[in-house]
Amino acid sequence: LRFEQEAKLLRKSVAQVSRREQRIQARESEIKNLEALLETEADMKRAAEEKSVDALQQQVSGKETLKAAFEDYKRQQDQMVEQRYAEMDARLDAMSIDFDEELYPHMLTSIVGRRWVYRAWLRLATMKCAESLEMRQAFVDVVSAGIAKGMSEGLKHGVEHGHAQRMIESLEAYDPEVEAKFFAALQSLKDLKLPLLDQLEGLKDAPMDVIMASLYLE
Repeated sequence: LRFEQEAKLLRKSVAQVSRREQRIQARESEIKNLEALLETEADMKRAAEEKSVDALQQQVSGKETLKAAFEDYKRQQDQMVEQRYAEMDARLDAMSIDFDEELYPHMLTSIVGRRWVYRAWLRLATMKCAESLEMRQAFVDVVSAGIAKGMSEGLKHGVEHGHAQRMIESLEAYDPEVEAKFFAALQSLKDLKLPLLDQLEGLKDAPMDVIMASLYLE
């Protein structure tokens, strides 16, 4: 009888130890799962931070590209104005060679007057272009498209090189056509016409009073 009681106590003790081991194993498994979850969350946070930094870097790079493009556009326009003025100046010089001595002093005065009018017109055209709503809107479109391009490239870079397992097409902010939109806006800015310069070109053979009248802006 005593042996049976001791056997029962032994079996009970073994069962208790077994249950404790199971609880310990369950707790260890739970801890491992929590550690894995924390590590995954940490990786996602790092990936998001890296993506944000890349997006900002791309945005800054896009602004610098836009600034360089606008400076290049402005330089091209300045060169075109200088070229047109040089052509007109050469034309006036060529005309002055054919005048005889009696008319030369009077025509020289007229030539000098025309040069002054052309210079005034070019300055006026430059001021008018700076105030042009079309030019301002074209430049705003280029800046906006450039910023959108930089942000989309930053998002793409973050997804391709980060740890988050996501497809770039699933991001609402990503626009696959943003590069085409940027170059289209830049081309529109480059193709923008300067009406006053075209009008001046058409008046190169007009009488002086017609040219003077055209200098008055609305």
